Amino acid sequence: MARRVPALPRRIWPTRALRLSGMWMLHGIRVVELSTEVGGAFAGRLLAAYGADVVVVEPPGGHAIRSLPPRAGESPDDSILFAYLGAGKRSITADLDSVAGRDLVLRLIARADVVIDSYAPGALASKGIDVARLIESYPRLLVCSITPFGQDGPRAGWRATALTAAAAGGQMSMCGDPDKPPLKTAGHQAHYQAGLHAFSAITTGLFAATKTGIGDWLDISMQEVQASTLEGAGPIALFTGSEAGRTAGNKPFAQWGIHECADGYIGVAAMPRQSFAVYDCIGHPELKDDPAFASGWSPDANEVLGVLIPEWTAERTAADIFEYAAGFRAPFAMIPGPRELLEWPGLKDVEFWQEVDHARLGRHPLPSAPIQWGEGWRGDAKPAPLLGQHNADIRAELAADAPGTIGADTAIQAARLALDGVRVIDMTAVWAGPYGTRFLADHGAEVVKVEGPSFADPVRTMGGARSAPEINQSNYFNEYNRNKLGVSLDIKQPAGMEALKRLIVGADVFIENWSSGVAERIGLGYNDLKKLRPDIIYVSMPGFGHTGRDALRIGFGPTIEQMGGLVALQGYEGDAPHRSGISYGDPVSGTIAAGAVAMALLNRERTGQGCYAVIPQRDAICSLIGEFVLAEALGHPLPLRIGNSDPVMAPHNVYRTRDTEPRIARAAGIEFTDSWLTIAVDSEDAWAGLKRVLGDDRLDAPAYSSMAGRHANREQIDAVIGAWASRRDPADAAAELQAAGVCAASVLTCLGVATDAHLEARGFLRAYEHPDTGPGRTTLSPWRFRRRPVPPAHAAPRFGEHTRDVLQRLAGCSEADLDAFAERQVTTDDLIPGAAG
Repeated sequence: MARRVPALPRRIWPTRALRLSGMWMLHGIRVVELSTEVGGAFAGRLLAAYGADVVVVEPPGGHAIRSLPPRAGESPDDSILFAYLGAGKRSITADLDSVAGRDLVLRLIARADVVIDSYAPGALASKGIDVARLIESYPRLLVCSITPFGQDGPRAGWRATALTAAAAGGQMSMCGDPDKPPLKTAGHQAHYQAGLHAFSAITTGLFAATKTGIGDWLDISMQEVQASTLEGAGPIALFTGSEAGRTAGNKPFAQWGIHECADGYIGVAAMPRQSFAVYDCIGHPELKDDPAFASGWSPDANEVLGVLIPEWTAERTAADIFEYAAGFRAPFAMIPGPRELLEWPGLKDVEFWQEVDHARLGRHPLPSAPIQWGEGWRGDAKPAPLLGQHNADIRAELAADAPGTIGADTAIQAARLALDGVRVIDMTAVWAGPYGTRFLADHGAEVVKVEGPSFADPVRTMGGARSAPEINQSNYFNEYNRNKLGVSLDIKQPAGMEALKRLIVGADVFIENWSSGVAERIGLGYNDLKKLRPDIIYVSMPGFGHTGRDALRIGFGPTIEQMGGLVALQGYEGDAPHRSGISYGDPVSGTIAAGAVAMALLNRERTGQGCYAVIPQRDAICSLIGEFVLAEALGHPLPLRIGNSDPVMAPHNVYRTRDTEPRIARAAGIEFTDSWLTIAVDSEDAWAGLKRVLGDDRLDAPAYSSMAGRHANREQIDAVIGAWASRRDPADAAAELQAAGVCAASVLTCLGVATDAHLEARGFLRAYEHPDTGPGRTTLSPWRFRRRPVPPAHAAPRFGEHTRDVLQRLAGCSEADLDAFAERQVTTDDLIPGAAG
């Protein structure tokens, strides 16, 4: 069954000089990290990777994450999680409850560009470190506060873990099987997502501060980050009031799910336009001649493929399927675990694993940072520090260093959005790219989205729409393309390509998420565009990068999370690997892309040089599970697929609560009444609070007096909590538990997010009207800049809506040019008949 895999593309990389300039992306930026959890630590780790001097301030006993698994021993320096998240930083110890410790931190902040804070709202101020005063004293300072529910609103003081944050933001409601409880994604994903957003928001804020002289106070809510990632179901709830749930489990469609194979599991994620490749691959080319199989997503075709695909995969190994499918460009995907990732040939090809020598743990690999600059530089790889390793060095620097006191005209400059004046040509489609460019548009960039008259963004046509007005009514498209300008331009025609190039000449940024090799083939590669504008910033978002043996593979969000290692880690206990419920790789890569743009703009502001950035989407997922891979490499592997349990915390689970009034998923014709509550007990104080709320003597058993004892007896404890929860309203129960100091949250559904009182109070939900869909709601950016205007919420563009205006204003086209373009269908305001997305 062997087939020849196509030859790898020849990649023309930028010069070595550009690569060297990329090494200084954040050189000279000073960051003080006052993190208490994974999200803040991850943001600091990414900034350090790209050259920032990140000083992590630790309590004398060590950062809180040093006590979390995985660990190689009992010392704080044996933490494998910190070995990953602390990489490239310097460590200083300080007791913030002491005058000396507070004064030390204030001196560090006085010379810093950025402060990362993940303390509870008001906690730092109570210790004499008041953010509001700091940004007044140091106007260029950028403070990023990452908290579970933001700095204000009725739940601002609520605590959270990765479990309860995923529940509160809606993502957990979409993960799992319909006949089982909602399922948590593996590890610390809610924290990692918040850290990614903090990183990209910080780089955006740094660019703005460089341009205007004004820093800011960034408010990042983990709940809002989660609520911004609900793919198509979130927008449907916002615009139509329709519910969504775990209706599809691991297989939304036969050609978009996970199947058993001879030696385990294999993934597939084929859009309708890849259906014929799947038919050829599974040995049924005759289906291509049947009109009923024009799309594998149609109900009739899906029913048949639901039999044919599992029959075919069951007879073959995952490796055989993976290699064979490559010959057809059929998007099947392996589901590697940590050991397989370490040995994965495609990752070795691109030197993804960077070896470092840790003073305590010895030599170990680190995942590369997720943005590849120039020839392939992925950031500096340095080991994490020992606890307080740099105490003497940093104190000596402080003694010799005078803090800066740069002022600015805040009344004038702060009125601008962070990316005001930046112009972006957006050639991306579906979700990953549009998700990222939406952040650029939300924060002031002029984003010109270019679509082809014969090939619209596929999410416009996923429901079968083929012409206006239906192609303008996609809730999915409209949510992730708001605030953009829409241009329809046929670049296959010379006049269309010329018009696009004229737009590029006046642009700061060009971004695409094409498959590897496409840009060069059509004359829109980085070296082509650099001739038009030497300082252009070019961002490319291929599924698997542009080099190595995986480069030519097709990858959508589910493929990316499967190949990136996340799916192998998560699932119900003793069950199959499980998809996350959304196309997880897309918002991850989109967020990173927005950060890459901001970092490149900052670099250009300081050096005058443009640059080339690549975000290999699979590699980005690997960066969210670093501790699993390090633990495997160091011989202390973490358990895989443990459902909603935690390796240490107990109780830590989701519990069914009192049924609700029926909620309807209109498109599927399904009614939901289930509701759920998450609880995570992370300390003895929280355990005492849980016992007070439940008032059940059975929880006083001596065996439950320690975390280890509770973990060993978690099933018995879960039974007690489950009986209590079954009679309760989840929102009321969560509020009562939070008041007692327990991390708890309702599992909000997409409709629950769209009507959540806390999100409403914070202004995250906003009235929105589209001319072809009428009134609805949208989510605002989770990057909240305190000193800058609230981002607008302009309607997403109709197909080709701004073509004439943009080409006339930005490309210098005359009315006669535009009339000629329309006559030759170089530009249109509708899809050309017969075209498919």
